[in-house]
Amino acid sequence: MQQLPGAGGYDWLDVWQRMYDAERTQAEAVTEAAFSQQADCWAPRAQQYTTVVQRTPQPDGLMQRLLPHLRPEDTVLDVGAGTGRYVPILARTVARVIAVEPSPAMRAQLEQHIVAEGLDNVEVIAATWPPATLPRADIVLSAHVVYSVREIGPFLQAMDAAAGRACYLFLMARHMNELFSPFWERFHGQVRFLLPTALETLNVLHQLGLPANMELLPRNQQLTFLDADEALDDIRRRLRLAPNPERDAAIRAAIKELLVQHADGSLTFPGKNRASAFLWWDIDRRM
Repeated sequence: MQQLPGAGGYDWLDVWQRMYDAERTQAEAVTEAAFSQQADCWAPRAQQYTTVVQRTPQPDGLMQRLLPHLRPEDTVLDVGAGTGRYVPILARTVARVIAVEPSPAMRAQLEQHIVAEGLDNVEVIAATWPPATLPRADIVLSAHVVYSVREIGPFLQAMDAAAGRACYLFLMARHMNELFSPFWERFHGQVRFLLPTALETLNVLHQLGLPANMELLPRNQQLTFLDADEALDDIRRRLRLAPNPERDAAIRAAIKELLVQHADGSLTFPGKNRASAFLWWDIDRRM
């Protein structure tokens, strides 16, 4: 059956794919031959994500918004659990957690995290979403995952099909690429394209007949680099560039100009904290 247009007469599934394709095409066009690309694209970042998780106190604002909706007897399915940002707090709140993670590198960090936290009620599934056999849970959660999903319709519909009571999405209100666009413009001569985020997701959900709600929440923490070396590594990777001493010096100069350095040596982007989005829909409510 042909999908009818959504809000504003737009086909938001098509809008999503065009945004995704434009961002990927732009990135691939500037990727240097020497830029490290691995079969597991998350491998270079898995350890960094673990470090970020360890720096971030829990429950954060998004988890604080979710916790009142959870029950002690619940099973929670975390789609794209990554290195386990939310797994420990979920595991200590509900009866069972199912963590789905396709990346071997991220999954290795997740499994180490589970052991270190002494959790015995977490099942890890090594699969992309949706998997061949759909797990079932009371609550289905996905945090900061959908940006990298081209076929968003099946992804969201599978979340809905797996949930017994409700689905929740944690997203950025504006994609992280916007923060790095000044670096992209300086080294690639063009504005960085953005991937779909909260507003596009909300419109896609309604187009799919999933009656979602959205609430914007202030982010208590900014993206922070511990020092200039960490900033260089991350920004170079986002620019899709290989290490090069002369250019690295230019990136360091841009970091000094474009980021804010604090007394402890850490670096952040100028401006206010960016909003996060909390999206949810109940399974027993349909249009």
